[in-house]
Amino acid sequence: MTPQEGNKETTIRLLDAAFNRKDPARVGSLVTERYIQHNPVVPTGREGLVGALPNFYMVIPTLKWEMKHIWAEGDYVIVHSIYDFGKPTAVVDIFRFNGDLADEHWDVS
Repeated sequence: MTPQEGNKETTIRLLDAAFNRKDPARVGSLVTERYIQHNPVVPTGREGLVGALPNFYMVIPTLKWEMKHIWAEGDYVIVHSIYDFGKPTAVVDIFRFNGDLADEHWDVS
């Protein structure tokens, strides 16, 4: 398996754990401690991300994620998905990896 294939698999596991399985501990195991979050709604750092997720589940109990496309190049993975935030919303997530863990994240919806 190439590093890019491994990063794509990790990204799928991360998003599935965060938004379908609602398992913040699993999400925390897939990101670096210093995880940089560029979405102002979610705090930076592993603890910030893991701590923010339960609030999302409480506010949006029907939250779901469905991947449509995924690409990887170098240390980056880009995912086009449909999130159900109460209504279907197209989102593009961009992750930068450090080794086999997600180290940085951007999103556009």
